[in-house]
Amino acid sequence: MKMKKKIELLEQLKTITDFRKDTHKIEYPLYEVLFMTLFGLLKGYVTFKDLHCWMSYNEENEVFKKLFKKDKVNIPSRSTLHHLLMNTDNNELEVVFRNHFQPYVNLDNVSIDGKWLRGSDVSGQYTQESHKSILNVLDKDSKIVVGHKFMERGKLSEIPAFRELLQDNLFCKEQQIFSFDVLLSQVDLLNSINITNRRYIAKIKGNQEGLRDKAKEVVSTFLEATSSYKNGAFTIEGNNITRRSVDIFENQHCNLVMFYGDFENIQTIIRITKEVTDSKTGEVTTTIQYLIANFKATAKEFHDAVLAHWRVETYHYHLDKLTKEDEHIAYINPFSISILRSFSINFYQLYLNAYKGEKIRKQKITMAEIKRTCHHSDDFTSNIFELETF
Repeated sequence: MKMKKKIELLEQLKTITDFRKDTHKIEYPLYEVLFMTLFGLLKGYVTFKDLHCWMSYNEENEVFKKLFKKDKVNIPSRSTLHHLLMNTDNNELEVVFRNHFQPYVNLDNVSIDGKWLRGSDVSGQYTQESHKSILNVLDKDSKIVVGHKFMERGKLSEIPAFRELLQDNLFCKEQQIFSFDVLLSQVDLLNSINITNRRYIAKIKGNQEGLRDKAKEVVSTFLEATSSYKNGAFTIEGNNITRRSVDIFENQHCNLVMFYGDFENIQTIIRITKEVTDSKTGEVTTTIQYLIANFKATAKEFHDAVLAHWRVETYHYHLDKLTKEDEHIAYINPFSISILRSFSINFYQLYLNAYKGEKIRKQKITMAEIKRTCHHSDDFTSNIFELETF
């Protein structure tokens, strides 16, 4: 049984400060509990109750005994498990998370999106706790989340959180492309990206009527698009069939294609036409979205970049479906367990990246099938930790 990467992860988890005062009396080392929790999450035990129940039957687990170098693994009570996970320093755990997944990404194309932790504001005992959310940073090429920013209502919102990310050399490098939803399409934020020699693709927000009207006016002066791309394939979204086409408009004689207010260096206007066909009625609905970018590329490259942004939404979908994050109630510090959930989804994705197109237990490899196989096999779950970088 391979152990190298599990040992490396365990050593990283040991660097997290144990908040308990009487450290010489500790029966359940924090790093062991965190590793077992992650192992259990991979196997599909997603609630505190299920995790504790599963742990209770694993005192003789060979993977844990070998890794922890013990003849018998100490399992905490359910209340102790909850206490440990809710009081783990999420900032220190975040450092471990970032360091572990950094070798798997190149950060050339990055998606940024926030996610509410719905279970953090359910009416209950801790009525003074504010609603919490996480800003996820996803490497679009590997589909791996490489980091989070933690936000609480009234303390930090998405825009200042993103500004902090721009100052973090771990996530940022020259010429990388950022894409994000309309909430982050603010002039000073886009200019901040631009002056640091990085690139962005930003949607024009619904309330940016002046900017949208100006983009339409500029587009109307072109006899034809600079470049166009229509994807011959289609995607199924619910009961609807969706097709997208992309037209880009660029100035052939200089970089700038449009001046508007304080926005700097708008080099490309992107027009995305989305046709949605109701598979039952045949009714076609057409919508047009305008985006701006501070660099030039082909229409297909912009199509792929914009479409790839939705991988962060897919990531959120997997968090909800595979780890039941939206159903998890955690009033106090839900961030640590959220990081461990991100660990598990990343491991599923790494396995899918490595063996895409192959089969597992005679079934096509999917995220759900990886989870099911983990549930039935400790050896399979153990081997997921040992995937090499690409």
